[in-house]
Amino acid sequence: MNLSYVQVDFFLLFDCDFVADKNILFVLRSMLGKNLRSMSCTARQKKCGECENNQSCVYAFLFETILSQNNCVLPGRNRAAHPYSIKQNIFANESLKNQDEDSNKKFVFTITLFEKAIEYLPYIYASFVRAGKSGIFKNRSKFKITEVVVNSEKNILIDEDHLDTNFDFKNWNFDFAKIDDFKTKKEIRVELKTPLRFKVKGKYDKNFSATDFMKCLFRRAKTVCSLYGTFEETNYADNFAVEIIEKSLYWKDLKYYSSRQKTQIELGGVVGTFTLRGMFSDFELSLFELNKIVGAGKNTNFGLGQIDYWEREI
Repeated sequence: MNLSYVQVDFFLLFDCDFVADKNILFVLRSMLGKNLRSMSCTARQKKCGECENNQSCVYAFLFETILSQNNCVLPGRNRAAHPYSIKQNIFANESLKNQDEDSNKKFVFTITLFEKAIEYLPYIYASFVRAGKSGIFKNRSKFKITEVVVNSEKNILIDEDHLDTNFDFKNWNFDFAKIDDFKTKKEIRVELKTPLRFKVKGKYDKNFSATDFMKCLFRRAKTVCSLYGTFEETNYADNFAVEIIEKSLYWKDLKYYSSRQKTQIELGGVVGTFTLRGMFSDFELSLFELNKIVGAGKNTNFGLGQIDYWEREI
Protein backbone atom coordinates (compact mmCIF):
# COMPACT_ATOMS: atom_id res chain seq x y z
CA MET A 1 0.00 0.00 0.00
CA ASN A 2 1.29 3.42 -0.89
CA LEU A 3 0.06 7.03 -0.95
CA SER A 4 1.91 10.21 -1.86
CA TYR A 5 0.54 13.42 -0.39
CA VAL A 6 1.30 16.98 0.68
CA GLN A 7 -0.16 18.93 3.57
CA VAL A 8 -0.65 22.58 2.70
CA ASP A 9 -1.27 25.21 5.39
CA PHE A 10 -3.04 28.37 4.26
CA PHE A 11 -2.49 31.38 6.53
CA LEU A 12 -5.34 33.89 6.19
CA LEU A 13 -5.31 37.49 7.40
CA PHE A 14 -8.75 39.14 7.49
CA ASP A 15 -9.16 42.88 7.10
CA CYS A 16 -11.05 43.03 10.40
CA ASP A 17 -11.97 40.76 13.30
CA PHE A 18 -14.17 38.18 11.61
CA VAL A 19 -17.29 36.67 13.11
CA ALA A 20 -18.07 33.24 11.69
CA ASP A 21 -21.83 32.79 11.42
CA LYS A 22 -21.22 29.35 9.89
CA ASN A 23 -18.61 26.62 10.15
CA ILE A 24 -15.60 28.30 8.53
CA LEU A 25 -14.34 25.10 6.89
CA PHE A 26 -17.76 24.53 5.31
CA VAL A 27 -17.67 28.08 3.93
CA LEU A 28 -14.11 27.78 2.62
CA ARG A 29 -14.94 24.46 0.97
CA SER A 30 -17.98 26.00 -0.72
CA MET A 31 -15.94 28.96 -1.94
CA LEU A 32 -13.29 26.59 -3.26
CA GLY A 33 -15.88 24.64 -5.25
CA LYS A 34 -17.59 27.77 -6.55
CA ASN A 35 -14.39 29.37 -7.79
CA LEU A 36 -12.90 26.17 -9.22
CA ARG A 37 -16.06 25.65 -11.24
CA SER A 38 -16.01 29.25 -12.42
CA MET A 39 -12.38 28.96 -13.53
CA SER A 40 -12.39 25.51 -15.12
CA CYS A 41 -15.87 24.57 -16.37
CA THR A 42 -16.18 24.73 -20.18
CA ALA A 43 -19.70 23.32 -20.44
CA ARG A 44 -21.91 25.11 -17.92
CA GLN A 45 -25.16 23.66 -19.26
CA LYS A 46 -24.07 20.06 -18.73
CA LYS A 47 -23.97 17.98 -15.57
CA CYS A 48 -20.47 16.86 -14.69
CA GLY A 49 -21.37 13.20 -15.08
CA GLU A 50 -22.49 13.82 -18.67
CA CYS A 51 -19.63 16.11 -19.68
CA GLU A 52 -16.96 14.71 -22.00
CA ASN A 53 -14.35 16.82 -20.19
CA ASN A 54 -14.98 15.49 -16.69
CA GLN A 55 -11.75 13.48 -16.60
CA SER A 56 -9.59 16.52 -17.31
CA CYS A 57 -11.53 19.22 -15.44
CA VAL A 58 -10.03 20.43 -12.16
CA TYR A 59 -13.44 21.05 -10.58
CA ALA A 60 -14.83 17.67 -11.65
CA PHE A 61 -11.77 15.84 -10.35
CA LEU A 62 -11.70 17.54 -6.95
CA PHE A 63 -15.42 17.98 -6.27
CA GLU A 64 -17.30 15.40 -8.34
CA THR A 65 -14.62 12.68 -8.59
CA ILE A 66 -16.57 10.67 -11.15
CA LEU A 67 -16.13 6.93 -11.51
CA SER A 68 -17.30 4.43 -14.05
CA GLN A 69 -19.89 2.19 -12.41
CA ASN A 70 -17.80 -0.74 -13.63
CA ASN A 71 -14.88 0.31 -11.45
CA CYS A 72 -13.20 -2.31 -9.26
CA VAL A 73 -12.61 -0.05 -6.25
CA LEU A 74 -16.22 0.91 -5.42
CA PRO A 75 -18.35 -1.38 -7.63
CA GLY A 76 -21.69 0.14 -8.60
CA ARG A 77 -20.73 3.62 -7.37
CA ASN A 78 -20.33 6.51 -9.80
CA ARG A 79 -18.65 8.86 -7.33
CA ALA A 80 -15.40 8.32 -5.44
CA ALA A 81 -13.89 9.64 -2.24
CA HIS A 82 -12.40 13.03 -3.07
CA PRO A 83 -8.61 13.33 -3.48
CA TYR A 84 -8.17 15.74 -0.58
CA SER A 85 -9.17 16.40 3.00
CA ILE A 86 -9.44 19.69 4.86
CA LYS A 87 -9.01 20.59 8.52
CA GLN A 88 -8.46 23.48 10.86
CA ASN A 89 -4.83 23.73 11.90
CA ILE A 90 -5.49 23.84 15.62
CA PHE A 91 -1.82 24.00 16.64
CA ALA A 92 -1.07 26.96 14.34
CA ASN A 93 -4.20 28.83 15.40
CA GLU A 94 -3.38 28.38 19.09
CA SER A 95 0.14 29.69 18.43
CA LEU A 96 -1.25 32.75 16.66
CA LYS A 97 -3.49 33.57 19.62
CA ASN A 98 -0.44 33.87 21.84
CA GLN A 99 1.54 36.06 19.45
CA ASP A 100 -0.17 39.38 18.83
CA GLU A 101 -3.28 41.48 19.22
CA ASP A 102 -4.34 40.80 15.62
CA SER A 103 -4.91 37.11 16.32
CA ASN A 104 -8.69 37.52 15.85
CA LYS A 105 -7.99 38.46 12.25
CA LYS A 106 -5.96 35.34 11.51
CA PHE A 107 -6.94 31.78 10.66
CA VAL A 108 -4.97 28.76 9.48
CA PHE A 109 -6.39 25.70 7.78
CA THR A 110 -4.81 22.70 6.10
CA ILE A 111 -5.63 20.91 2.87
CA THR A 112 -4.06 17.50 2.37
CA LEU A 113 -3.81 16.63 -1.33
CA PHE A 114 -3.38 13.08 -2.61
CA GLU A 115 -1.30 12.13 -5.64
CA LYS A 116 -2.63 13.81 -8.83
CA ALA A 117 -4.50 16.47 -6.82
CA ILE A 118 -1.11 17.91 -5.83
CA GLU A 119 -0.74 19.17 -9.42
CA TYR A 120 -3.82 21.35 -8.92
CA LEU A 121 -2.49 23.29 -5.94
CA PRO A 122 -2.11 26.51 -8.03
CA TYR A 123 -5.80 26.32 -8.96
CA ILE A 124 -6.76 25.78 -5.34
CA TYR A 125 -4.65 28.73 -4.27
CA ALA A 126 -6.18 30.95 -6.97
CA SER A 127 -9.66 29.93 -5.82
CA PHE A 128 -8.96 31.06 -2.27
CA VAL A 129 -7.44 34.33 -3.53
CA ARG A 130 -10.75 34.98 -5.29
CA ALA A 131 -12.67 34.06 -2.15
CA GLY A 132 -10.60 36.50 -0.12
CA LYS A 133 -11.26 39.36 -2.51
CA SER A 134 -15.03 38.78 -2.61
CA GLY A 135 -15.31 38.05 1.13
CA ILE A 136 -16.96 35.28 3.12
CA PHE A 137 -19.74 35.00 5.71
CA LYS A 138 -22.76 37.29 5.75
CA ASN A 139 -20.64 40.36 6.45
CA ARG A 140 -18.39 39.52 3.46
CA SER A 141 -15.20 39.45 5.53
CA LYS A 142 -12.27 39.85 3.15
CA PHE A 143 -8.88 38.26 3.64
CA LYS A 144 -5.44 37.89 2.12
CA ILE A 145 -3.30 34.77 2.05
CA THR A 146 -0.05 35.63 3.81
CA GLU A 147 1.65 32.21 3.70
CA VAL A 148 1.23 28.87 1.95
CA VAL A 149 3.35 26.35 3.84
CA VAL A 150 3.94 22.85 2.50
CA ASN A 151 4.49 19.97 4.93
CA SER A 152 5.18 22.44 7.78
CA GLU A 153 8.54 23.17 6.17
CA LYS A 154 8.47 25.60 3.27
CA ASN A 155 6.51 28.78 2.52
CA ILE A 156 5.93 28.50 -1.23
CA LEU A 157 4.13 31.84 -1.62
CA ILE A 158 6.32 34.07 -3.80
CA ASP A 159 3.75 36.83 -4.30
CA GLU A 160 0.00 37.01 -4.77
CA ASP A 161 0.24 35.65 -8.31
CA HIS A 162 2.95 33.02 -7.95
CA LEU A 163 3.68 29.84 -6.01
CA ASP A 164 6.95 27.92 -5.88
CA THR A 165 5.81 24.45 -6.94
CA ASN A 166 9.22 22.88 -6.45
CA PHE A 167 8.66 20.93 -3.24
CA ASP A 168 8.91 17.35 -2.05
CA PHE A 169 5.95 15.05 -1.51
CA LYS A 170 5.45 12.96 1.58
CA ASN A 171 4.81 9.26 1.34
CA TRP A 172 2.94 6.73 3.46
CA ASN A 173 3.40 3.06 2.68
CA PHE A 174 3.13 -0.41 4.05
CA ASP A 175 4.70 -3.46 2.44
CA PHE A 176 2.40 -6.47 2.79
CA ALA A 177 5.27 -8.71 1.74
CA LYS A 178 6.80 -8.01 5.15
CA ILE A 179 3.66 -8.58 7.17
CA ASP A 180 3.88 -11.23 9.88
CA ASP A 181 1.71 -12.59 12.65
CA PHE A 182 3.59 -10.83 15.42
CA LYS A 183 1.49 -8.48 17.51
CA THR A 184 2.26 -6.17 20.42
CA LYS A 185 0.00 -5.60 23.39
CA LYS A 186 -0.84 -1.92 23.59
CA GLU A 187 -3.29 0.65 24.79
CA ILE A 188 -4.17 3.31 22.25
CA ARG A 189 -6.05 6.41 23.27
CA VAL A 190 -7.99 7.89 20.35
CA GLU A 191 -9.32 11.43 20.13
CA LEU A 192 -12.08 12.18 17.62
CA LYS A 193 -11.40 15.88 17.13
CA THR A 194 -14.22 16.47 14.65
CA PRO A 195 -17.30 14.33 14.00
CA LEU A 196 -16.44 10.85 12.77
CA ARG A 197 -19.01 9.44 10.37
CA PHE A 198 -19.06 5.78 9.45
CA LYS A 199 -21.84 3.25 9.24
CA VAL A 200 -22.28 0.25 11.51
CA LYS A 201 -24.89 -2.20 10.28
CA GLY A 202 -26.20 0.32 7.80
CA LYS A 203 -26.52 3.37 10.05
CA TYR A 204 -24.43 6.06 11.67
CA ASP A 205 -24.12 5.43 15.40
CA LYS A 206 -21.87 6.31 18.33
CA ASN A 207 -22.23 2.83 19.78
CA PHE A 208 -19.50 1.18 17.73
CA SER A 209 -17.15 -1.60 18.81
CA ALA A 210 -13.37 -1.68 18.63
CA THR A 211 -13.64 -3.98 15.61
CA ASP A 212 -16.06 -1.57 13.91
CA PHE A 213 -13.58 1.28 14.38
CA MET A 214 -10.61 -0.73 13.09
CA LYS A 215 -12.62 -1.77 10.03
CA CYS A 216 -13.43 1.90 9.45
CA LEU A 217 -9.71 2.72 9.42
CA PHE A 218 -8.98 -0.15 7.06
CA ARG A 219 -11.77 0.77 4.62
CA ARG A 220 -10.53 4.35 4.41
CA ALA A 221 -6.96 3.19 3.80
CA LYS A 222 -8.01 0.71 1.13
CA THR A 223 -10.23 3.22 -0.67
CA VAL A 224 -7.76 6.10 -0.72
CA CYS A 225 -4.77 3.95 -1.68
CA SER A 226 -6.74 2.10 -4.37
CA LEU A 227 -7.98 5.33 -5.94
CA TYR A 228 -4.91 7.53 -5.63
CA GLY A 229 -1.95 5.36 -4.69
CA THR A 230 -1.38 1.63 -4.82
CA PHE A 231 -3.18 -1.19 -3.09
CA GLU A 232 -2.32 -4.82 -3.70
CA GLU A 233 -4.91 -7.46 -2.99
CA THR A 234 -3.89 -9.25 0.16
CA ASN A 235 -4.81 -12.20 2.34
CA TYR A 236 -4.84 -9.89 5.34
CA ALA A 237 -7.66 -10.94 7.68
CA ASP A 238 -9.34 -8.32 9.82
CA ASN A 239 -9.40 -10.42 12.97
CA PHE A 240 -8.87 -7.58 15.39
CA ALA A 241 -7.97 -8.73 18.91
CA VAL A 242 -8.90 -5.42 20.55
CA GLU A 243 -11.57 -3.96 22.79
CA ILE A 244 -12.71 -0.55 24.00
CA ILE A 245 -11.97 -0.28 27.72
CA GLU A 246 -12.98 3.35 28.28
CA LYS A 247 -14.87 5.95 26.30
CA SER A 248 -16.30 9.42 26.56
CA LEU A 249 -18.17 9.94 23.31
CA TYR A 250 -21.12 11.99 22.19
CA TRP A 251 -22.94 12.73 18.97
CA LYS A 252 -22.48 16.14 17.39
CA ASP A 253 -24.58 17.49 14.52
CA LEU A 254 -23.24 20.04 12.07
CA LYS A 255 -25.49 21.69 9.51
CA TYR A 256 -24.51 22.38 5.93
CA TYR A 257 -26.56 24.00 3.19
CA SER A 258 -26.05 22.22 -0.13
CA SER A 259 -26.51 24.62 -3.03
CA ARG A 260 -26.66 21.66 -5.40
CA GLN A 261 -29.41 19.84 -3.49
CA LYS A 262 -31.06 23.12 -2.42
CA THR A 263 -31.51 21.89 1.12
CA GLN A 264 -29.82 21.83 4.51
CA ILE A 265 -27.94 18.65 5.33
CA GLU A 266 -26.99 17.36 8.75
CA LEU A 267 -23.46 16.02 8.91
CA GLY A 268 -23.52 14.40 12.32
CA GLY A 269 -20.84 12.24 13.82
CA VAL A 270 -19.10 11.08 16.96
CA VAL A 271 -16.61 13.21 18.89
CA GLY A 272 -14.72 12.59 22.11
CA THR A 273 -12.15 10.08 23.30
CA PHE A 274 -11.88 6.35 23.85
CA THR A 275 -9.17 3.85 24.68
CA LEU A 276 -8.44 0.62 22.83
CA ARG A 277 -6.60 -2.27 24.45
CA GLY A 278 -5.38 -5.41 22.77
CA MET A 279 -2.89 -6.98 20.41
CA PHE A 280 -1.86 -4.81 17.47
CA SER A 281 0.14 -5.77 14.39
CA ASP A 282 2.44 -3.32 12.63
CA PHE A 283 -0.14 -3.00 9.86
CA GLU A 284 -2.95 -2.18 12.26
CA LEU A 285 -0.79 0.47 13.89
CA SER A 286 0.01 1.96 10.48
CA LEU A 287 -3.72 2.43 9.84
CA PHE A 288 -3.88 4.95 12.69
CA GLU A 289 -1.12 7.02 11.13
CA LEU A 290 -2.67 7.06 7.64
CA ASN A 291 -6.12 7.99 8.95
CA LYS A 292 -4.58 10.76 11.02
CA ILE A 293 -3.10 12.13 7.78
CA VAL A 294 -6.06 11.75 5.39
CA GLY A 295 -8.97 11.76 7.84
CA ALA A 296 -11.16 8.83 8.87
CA GLY A 297 -14.65 7.88 7.78
CA LYS A 298 -16.82 10.00 5.50
CA ASN A 299 -16.94 13.71 4.59
CA THR A 300 -13.30 14.41 5.35
CA ASN A 301 -13.41 17.09 2.64
CA PHE A 302 -15.68 19.04 5.04
CA GLY A 303 -13.18 18.81 7.87
CA LEU A 304 -14.81 15.78 9.49
CA GLY A 305 -13.02 12.67 10.68
CA GLN A 306 -9.97 14.39 12.17
CA ILE A 307 -8.38 11.98 14.63
CA ASP A 308 -5.33 11.85 16.86
CA TYR A 309 -3.94 9.01 18.94
CA TRP A 310 -1.36 8.08 21.57
CA GLU A 311 -0.08 4.58 22.20
CA ARG A 312 1.80 2.74 24.94
CA GLU A 313 2.92 -0.83 25.41
CA ILE A 314 1.46 -2.73 28.35
